[in-house]
Amino acid sequence: MDRTGGAHTAIVAGCALLLVVQLIMALGSQLVDGLFGHVGMDFLTTYTAAQIIADGDGHRLYDWWAQRLAQYPIIAAQGVSWSDRILQPYVAPPVLAVLAFPLQWLPAPGAFAVCVALSAGAFFIAARLLDRALNLRLGWLLPLVTFSFFPVFYTLRLGQAEGLLFLGVVAYVVLSRRGKDLPAGLALGILAIKPPLLVVPAIYLATKQRWRALIGLTIACAVAAGLSLAILGSAGVADYLELSHDLSQPAGTIATNVTGMINVRGTVVRLLPSAPALVQEVAIVGISLTLLGVTVAVWRRSTPERGTPADEAETALMLVATCLLSYHTLIHTGSLLLPAIALLWRAIHREPTSGVWDRGVMGWMLAALWVAPTVAFLPTGTSQLPAIVLTPFVALLWIFSAEYVIRHTTPEPALAKVQAARESRRW
Repeated sequence: MDRTGGAHTAIVAGCALLLVVQLIMALGSQLVDGLFGHVGMDFLTTYTAAQIIADGDGHRLYDWWAQRLAQYPIIAAQGVSWSDRILQPYVAPPVLAVLAFPLQWLPAPGAFAVCVALSAGAFFIAARLLDRALNLRLGWLLPLVTFSFFPVFYTLRLGQAEGLLFLGVVAYVVLSRRGKDLPAGLALGILAIKPPLLVVPAIYLATKQRWRALIGLTIACAVAAGLSLAILGSAGVADYLELSHDLSQPAGTIATNVTGMINVRGTVVRLLPSAPALVQEVAIVGISLTLLGVTVAVWRRSTPERGTPADEAETALMLVATCLLSYHTLIHTGSLLLPAIALLWRAIHREPTSGVWDRGVMGWMLAALWVAPTVAFLPTGTSQLPAIVLTPFVALLWIFSAEYVIRHTTPEPALAKVQAARESRRW
């Protein structure tokens, strides 16, 4: 057997083993804690929020007692209680709850099962689209690689919405490569479900002067904001703004799980747990702005043609920076790293100057990225230790993609930049 065949066999065996371990852990958690004790916990919040809106009480969506009244019968029926809280609160914008309206026809356990199936389907369809667009030729290895990635597993375990976000991001990548910027921006607007994730992509589109994509993103966000305002009313908006203020504190609230984040914020809070909030805030903002400034400087170096390795690496850098620098990036949001990894893998295997070193480093980094979080999950069954393990890999991916762009692009002369800017304004 040659080295390629041996590597392929190792990947298949490793991914299959990870899937088995993850499935056993999920089933064990459900048997021990009950459904919605941890498995399905985040879906429970979306389900109860949809119920509140469907009952005509959208203006009370962020009233904790309204959520408690809607949630209690469900967890009581499952025999579930939490040691650290009486409520798993809904903190997302109303749009996510609206998307869950059709599931109100089902009891909560059945609705959760449908949610997991739909989310898994979204992951698979998006991965398939990305595989074809980038000509990765993964074939039947595709579902193994996708579903054994720990953030994807954790998304399905909790009933989170990252499957939908993943589909939107992949649609953006595919449409952008075809030059269809307006629909690409509309697709990227799915990130409005989790507003902090919008900041880096918006800066990227503005920096690269992709105005039609930025307009599409703005339209999607405006629709989401208008729908939220119609549901909440002025009183509900005030409650949401107060909630956002509480969540934005460095340590957040008990529902924020900052120590389970894979971004700069989570890293600072883990390293400085006893520091005053002001010190934590200054450190988070200072480090984030510095890294964002470096990222923007890398983007501004040149304007590579669409679909080239440098363009793919720039898009990968945008996605990695979104996870690293956004203020609310829990471990399941790390599923958005998958398109970035695929783009980087495609870039280093297309670029003639990428040698054995690039491919070797990337290969070993990805092997560790797939295995380490699942291994870290085994002792505790919570996201904190996997987040600690995963965060350095997010930083390494940021370094790798930024270095790749720098190494494979040449800064444009000022005159060329002016010409590129003029051409980008042509509609």
